[in-house]
Amino acid sequence: MKRILFLASFAWVAIAASAADDYRVITIQVLKSTKDAVSFNGRSPAIYAILYVSETGEERDTFRNDSLTAVETAIGVKEALEEFESLADYDVPVYTFYSFCADSLPCYDTIDAAATGHDLFIVVRNVQIAPYQHIEKRYSDDYGNYFNVGVFAPYEATFAVYDAAGKTYSHEATLSDTLVWSKDTWDVNLTLTELPSTEESAHLAATEVGRLYARRLAPFWLSVQRFFFVPSANDLRKAAEHAENGEWTEAMQVWERYAGHNNRRVAAQSAFNMALACEVNGHYELALEWLQYAEKLYAIREIAGYRAILQRRFNESRILQQQLQDL
Repeated sequence: MKRILFLASFAWVAIAASAADDYRVITIQVLKSTKDAVSFNGRSPAIYAILYVSETGEERDTFRNDSLTAVETAIGVKEALEEFESLADYDVPVYTFYSFCADSLPCYDTIDAAATGHDLFIVVRNVQIAPYQHIEKRYSDDYGNYFNVGVFAPYEATFAVYDAAGKTYSHEATLSDTLVWSKDTWDVNLTLTELPSTEESAHLAATEVGRLYARRLAPFWLSVQRFFFVPSANDLRKAAEHAENGEWTEAMQVWERYAGHNNRRVAAQSAFNMALACEVNGHYELALEWLQYAEKLYAIREIAGYRAILQRRFNESRILQQQLQDL
């Protein structure tokens, strides 16, 4: 799977509100649970970047085991972990460790936990990134040649969590994917100056893979898009401004009042908006109730898709709460 940058697609939002309805699309932050949660409660975590000496030109060209790239991957882990409230005041340290046994976990036994004062290590090893540019001719016409220019950064890195007290490893994983920066253009040279260079893309990919692994260890924040309706009444347009400014309490005061409007379509759209406000505030069960009420008022086609999203978030909420307690 390739992670495409600059070419994001938000299918549900894109097809959501019909052209006849006025609506706003907003970005909100949602907290997601993870499958391989690690208990950080009462622990002192640190990150170790395992470094090696590249001996061949080919390895240098692919940034294999490059010291800076490995450290940047470790920093990606650090940044993602420190986004969590319980770790926000804790400066997760990053250490480097030279090894001559790149593919063997037991080699990490020489890490001296007592010397660093930490009892939980996130180990980063074998960071390999092979960035390249690709130029593809799309078509030609009277105005010249039209191209797609892309910078690709395939990456791979291996991670493991080491419990210094129990001297055991867990959650070992190798992540691999490709970051892509792509643009259609008439001017290849100009576009290449606008996209990351291969070296820049290698460093960006290094940080990204570190952040992705950290998301396997603890709940993480994710930016998602939602939309809400804006019927023509002046009060409802004012409520839209409140919502876009993050003033959800003020917006809810208006939407709740209009949810009892004698125009059933307006009332249903206001109830739909109330469901969104409840989601933002973490009240998923109440959000589902507002959607059910909206559906009784008027058949808004977008309700089914949003109900599936809310139901999934509601089902994850108990798991998420337990994981947050362990942070």
